[in-house]
Amino acid sequence: MEKHALALITGILCSPSLAFAGIDDLAETGFIKNSSLDLGTHNIWKYLDEGETDKRNVHSAWGQGLALDYKSGYLADAIGVDASYYGVIKLAAADNFASRGILYDDDGQAKGFNKLGQFFGKAKFSQSGVEGNLYGGWKLIKLGVLTTSMRAAPNTYNGWSGDLTYDAYRLRLAYLTKSLNRDSPDKVNFMTSDGHAIDTIYTGDVQFKTDNLTALYFYGESEDYLRRNGLELNLKQNKSLSYGVQIYMTQALDKWDSMANNKKDFDHRANHYAADMTWKYNGWTTKGGLAYTDANKEGGIGMYPRHMSKNSRGTFNSMTTAGLDYMRDEEKVLSLDVDYHITPELVLGINTHYGFFDFQGQPVKEGELNVYTLWKPASKKLKDLSVFAMIGPGRTYEHKGTSPIVDHHGNIKSADSFAAEFRLDYKFNIF
Repeated sequence: MEKHALALITGILCSPSLAFAGIDDLAETGFIKNSSLDLGTHNIWKYLDEGETDKRNVHSAWGQGLALDYKSGYLADAIGVDASYYGVIKLAAADNFASRGILYDDDGQAKGFNKLGQFFGKAKFSQSGVEGNLYGGWKLIKLGVLTTSMRAAPNTYNGWSGDLTYDAYRLRLAYLTKSLNRDSPDKVNFMTSDGHAIDTIYTGDVQFKTDNLTALYFYGESEDYLRRNGLELNLKQNKSLSYGVQIYMTQALDKWDSMANNKKDFDHRANHYAADMTWKYNGWTTKGGLAYTDANKEGGIGMYPRHMSKNSRGTFNSMTTAGLDYMRDEEKVLSLDVDYHITPELVLGINTHYGFFDFQGQPVKEGELNVYTLWKPASKKLKDLSVFAMIGPGRTYEHKGTSPIVDHHGNIKSADSFAAEFRLDYKFNIF
């Protein structure tokens, strides 16, 4: 049991209202009466056939994830405990499965796993219109510079986090020390790209939200490694039209500067700027976006790093969130997502990106086109069921690290790819 969860849970056990309550009385408290237990199932298959490293590789993995989520009510309307247990069963995997983030890489062997992914104490208060929450332990985090990524299981973090809300304003803070990756049962440290431990990541954000405007500013630092500022805006002009802006600015710190050049994504600063517009009309949703990255790197093609360290997942809500592509130095990107509700339950859509930049006088282009479908039945009995599928080709350039691979004429070599994904999610409420 980690010390952060233990501190809050000890508070629960030592609470006067619990100490003097009998078993029958405890069963009538909000702690028990308002608790819930859900069983989630997550079947996911991901496939990628690519040749970016001058070798043809197939990365694929298929796993069945199970999640048992317990949420307590609040004792004395103030203190509670939540926990989640995750398991992943291996169904199939290629030799190069690891990049799919689904199955456990046990020295090159694809395996299933299980873990206690969340276990945290929680406390809340309300006073004069101010609502507050405090959490301690292993928890899903979508806050500041960090986020949670879900495949067959999610990644979680250990530490303290909390929030304060007043009217249209919200403040959130987090101080984190370890993580559990989405494809592993192992508790690990945050790490630099060259394998050195990072003790903490601390972060926070401030949000202002009304019916037509959401503005979010966030800040965070992986200790002595990277510092990041971000701004996300969303403006609704009316029910049909809305606009978005995302600005992410990252600065290198001492541990980054001390790494060898081949371990760095950029030299000193990396910034990503994006804007998008969404239009909804008669069952159609069309979203288009523009993006630009500034990430200079000596001797190679620099790129914006989405994550604040190894073993963490970084906040990134630009339309260019597609692996490592579309965030190269001086790359301009056009993105488009169009979907149509064939029925209220069934969506069919296309998603495409086109990026271009120059490297040492040569034009470099990359892009992809994906067709996808999503089915979410309207039946109350199946309201927590969703089925998603996507398939499509792509093209980028061959590279070794951040340096492009050239042919005997000195031209940068291109590389084709083909990707597919299937996902089925369903949740059962046990109580």
